[in-house]
Amino acid sequence: MVQIKLGQALLIICCVFYLIWWGVAFRPTHGDSHTHGIDGILLLATAIVGLSGLAVNMMGIVKTPPEKGFISGLIIIATGIVTYLILLYGTRVFLHRQVTSELFLIVGWSMLEVASINRAFAWETVTIDKAAILLILTAIAAVLSLFFYLQYYRVKPMTGYLFGMVPLMTEAITMGIFEFLTK
Repeated sequence: MVQIKLGQALLIICCVFYLIWWGVAFRPTHGDSHTHGIDGILLLATAIVGLSGLAVNMMGIVKTPPEKGFISGLIIIATGIVTYLILLYGTRVFLHRQVTSELFLIVGWSMLEVASINRAFAWETVTIDKAAILLILTAIAAVLSLFFYLQYYRVKPMTGYLFGMVPLMTEAITMGIFEFLTK
């Protein structure tokens, strides 16, 4: 459980770096270059911390046999892939929205959280009640993230700039609650 909690903490830090990068690189008066100078340094820091958090978190998840959780890891993976493909298709075809990496990140983060909650339950670090609360919070964060993601290109630039921050905040808060409930 220590690795999962460390991975979650690193992912919270990643969200903070991502928020800082977004705040600097995507403000409406900034221009279209988001990876040069300080923007590039912040993006690199975000990627390093995020990938480190993901790797550490995943090492913790794979330590527990799949049959001990409330759901199979294969079902989490399959559901995530199917969900992503449906959202990818729906976003492009029905909503006519440009698909960006954030869609992948939102779905991937949701899968990671469900797997982390599954393992916390398997290790009896959380009760079924706390696991249900965490799953509900994860679902709420995912739905809010998708809503603001889909609205980004439909609103004025300053509103979109602010909307782009919401998923990072909801996901960081959700992981913070995970950290708190798995003490």
